[in-house]
Amino acid sequence: MNEATAARGSSQREVIRNHAIQLFGKQGYSGTSMRDIASAVGVLPGSLYAHIESKEALLVDIVNEGIGRFLSRAAPHVSSSGPPVERLRAMLVAHVEVVADHPERSLVVFHQWRFLGPENLPLAIGRRREYERCFVEVVEQGMADGSLKSDLNPRIVVLTILGALNWTPEWFSPEGRLSPSEIGELMAGTLLAGIVT
Repeated sequence: MNEATAARGSSQREVIRNHAIQLFGKQGYSGTSMRDIASAVGVLPGSLYAHIESKEALLVDIVNEGIGRFLSRAAPHVSSSGPPVERLRAMLVAHVEVVADHPERSLVVFHQWRFLGPENLPLAIGRRREYERCFVEVVEQGMADGSLKSDLNPRIVVLTILGALNWTPEWFSPEGRLSPSEIGELMAGTLLAGIVT
């Protein structure tokens, strides 16, 4: 296969994936058929299989790549220098910025991963827990240095924060008057207010 053919194949996979993101976000994974995806792409259903293995393979790709985007923004803050509270604030803002970059993809990543089959579900759960651990570590660092309250349950704190952040794609609008980073700062101020000393 030459480079031009490979590029066309990769481009077609990207088109299919983008349509799948839209449909999974709007109709849900279980409410979307391969026929729906093929119709959105403008090809016959059987033609999809030249580019993808299955509907679940599409979801695996979307979820893994999506979680990877959040991890790549959060992980550097875990071991970087600077006060834990400020690093935690930066992680919250980064989360909102990743959501704002592609709200439809975030909807699928946050709400459709549960439909993965038994072979793929553990990987998604593991990646989600890896992301949670980034936040837990920084919360624990803040508790250790006294900038966060000492009687916190770090995991409950993190699940509360992520629970709020993960609904952002439901209401975020690119046409809104606040930028993603401004929204992130406002959310961080609200969510951190109850845990800082």
